[in-house]
Amino acid sequence: MKTKKSKEELLEEMLLIIKKNPGIRPYELNKILKILHTWNLRKELLKRGLIRKEKKGSAVYYYPKKS
Repeated sequence: MKTKKSKEELLEEMLLIIKKNPGIRPYELNKILKILHTWNLRKELLKRGLIRKEKKGSAVYYYPKKS
């Protein structure tokens, strides 16, 4: 039986994905994580200053924050 991941585990996994795939689009994150909506997780990573969001036209891209 599959156990549900905690929010912190999902945030950590999402951060790793963004670090490995700089410039990833939201729908790609959703697809990789198999989650319908990830806006709340992305918002939390932005708030913590761990990622940055770049908008080009109507497209949004996520990058890891440079340490």
